Amino acid sequence: MKFTNRQYVELMSYNNPERPMFSELFGPLIGLDEEWRRQGATEDMIRMKAFAFDYVPYYQLGNLDSIHRKPDVILEDSEKYLVLIDHYGRIMKMSKATSTIPLPQTYPVETMDDWLKIKHMFEYSDERITDDDIEKAKRLQAGGTLIKSEILGGFDILRELMGEVNCCIAFYEDEELIADILGTISETNVRVLSKIAKHLTIDQLSIHEDMAGKTAPLIGPNLVKQYLLPYYRASWDIVKESGTKLFCQDSDGNMNQLIDAFIDCGVNIFYPCEPAGDMDIVALRKKYGHQIAFRGGIDKHVLRRTKDEIKAELDYKMQPLMADEGGIVFGLDHRIPNGTPLENYIYYVSYAREKLGLEPYEKAEKGWGRMAF
Repeated sequence: MKFTNRQYVELMSYNNPERPMFSELFGPLIGLDEEWRRQGATEDMIRMKAFAFDYVPYYQLGNLDSIHRKPDVILEDSEKYLVLIDHYGRIMKMSKATSTIPLPQTYPVETMDDWLKIKHMFEYSDERITDDDIEKAKRLQAGGTLIKSEILGGFDILRELMGEVNCCIAFYEDEELIADILGTISETNVRVLSKIAKHLTIDQLSIHEDMAGKTAPLIGPNLVKQYLLPYYRASWDIVKESGTKLFCQDSDGNMNQLIDAFIDCGVNIFYPCEPAGDMDIVALRKKYGHQIAFRGGIDKHVLRRTKDEIKAELDYKMQPLMADEGGIVFGLDHRIPNGTPLENYIYYVSYAREKLGLEPYEKAEKGWGRMAF
């Protein structure tokens, strides 16, 4: 079912929603399509449309990413690998058999002088938000499209520019560099969002971090409060004042130690909530109540096990505490993994819809929209 922006905001803000959403947030990993074709999947199944997932159409308002980018330079494009120099000057490498995202082999920023060479890419420019952009967003919002603005992750952009190790060291040894990077980007965010807020209320502020591994985050709550809280609040306070209710953070891994700190930053939606990273949405609901909402939270790995285990996972995650109060988009905690039998996935979808009182997917209107935003 296609939700409207109003229905989605009501759901995620616990404002008497009609029902929870059941979605596929990301879709399949590379290679799963061929596995499923061999098992008899239709092309609508491969594209996720056959399963009648819930989704809300969305539109990104404002360009808050880097601009004035140089074109990528391809160094290798073979059967196995894609190697290129990207817009930041990084050498990137991707294994075509297993990946969809190239990984950095080098990083452009080690010193303040390095940062100053690319700082212009993150500074404010009028092209980042135009009157035409705002008018288009108004029309789309009136028709039910969710309008979001996404700011760069305070940790994520540092990691992209410096690498995890140098980034984490710089928090302690090069505070001036960290402050200048985040300060520059924050000023851009504030100017863009302030212009938007004069004309309309966005439905959601979004941010991408991916700052944790299986057991813990890469920085602790002390550094979140010192560096990221001012960065987050500078943007959130503007849109919240204009009426925005939702601030959504995307971060894989175990974020448990940072949830309180990010609630202070204004975040009230967390996803994808990976059980393999000890993120248990039921336990988190019991601890935080309606302070935070979730997308995802269902263990993707259980799909490669037995149907009894799939049923047990859904019985636990879709219990009345979660399904009856709002604040949840049920879905897998990331991409559908390779090795997932099509039969198991069909069972997962069918039983989940039954649990939620939805008609069988075979009888429902086909459709799917990616819900990782």
